[in-house]
Amino acid sequence: MAATEFVKRAFTKGPSNSLQSVLSVVDDYVFDRRHQLDTRSEVAINDLDISDEDKQHADKYKPTRARYFRKIMAKLDLPREGVFVDVGCGKGRILLLAAEHGFDQVVGLEISPSLCEIAERNVANFRENTPTASSIEVVCTNILDYQMDGSETVFFLYSPFDQPVTKTFLKMIRQSLNDHPRDLWLIIDEFRFPELLEDDELLKQSLVYEYGSAIFHVYHHLS
Repeated sequence: MAATEFVKRAFTKGPSNSLQSVLSVVDDYVFDRRHQLDTRSEVAINDLDISDEDKQHADKYKPTRARYFRKIMAKLDLPREGVFVDVGCGKGRILLLAAEHGFDQVVGLEISPSLCEIAERNVANFRENTPTASSIEVVCTNILDYQMDGSETVFFLYSPFDQPVTKTFLKMIRQSLNDHPRDLWLIIDEFRFPELLEDDELLKQSLVYEYGSAIFHVYHHLS
C-alpha cells in the first residue's frame, strides 16, 4: 500500500489512530534513511520468486511498521534470551528492530530468495551503522520445512500465509512445546484466523493491542 493511500485510509479510524498512523509512516522513512535500508516498498504476490503452488498460500510482502513494533514490545515483558523468530521476514525490518530491542538471537524465515537477498543486504547495512550484539540470521526456507529445536522463545508474524498453512504452523509450535517445554510467546499482527487458537490448551491469549492501523494478538505458553 502506498504511503498516501495508507494515510488516507488511516483517517477513517478517528483522530487518535490517524495521528498514530501518520507518525508511523514518517518513522518508517526515518528508519530506512538512517540505516540505509530498503524495507518500505511492498511486493505483490505475483512478483515474488516462489512457485505457483506457494503463491496460492502466501500473502504479499507488507512489513509491520517500525512504530507499531516498538509499541507492542513496550507492552510486553519478553525475555531477551532465546531466539526471536520472524516468520515471513521479507526484507528484514522486524529482524533489525528486534536486534535494536536487544534480543540475543534473531532469525528471519523467508520463502522468497530475492527477499532473502534484500534482507541480508539490509542486515549488513544495519550492522555498519548500528552497534548491536545480537546475532541476526536470514534463513531462506518454506515455513513447513523449518525444524524447531526448542530454542525459539518468540514467534512474530504479520499474516504471511493462508489458513491451511497457519493451521499447520500452529501444529508445529504445539509439537515443539510438547517436545521442548518452555515459555513461548506468539505475536501476530493482523491475525485473520483467531478461531484457530480459541480455547487452545497450550497457547493462551494474553493481549489484544491496537495501535494505528495494527491489531496485535499475543499468545503465551508458560512451561
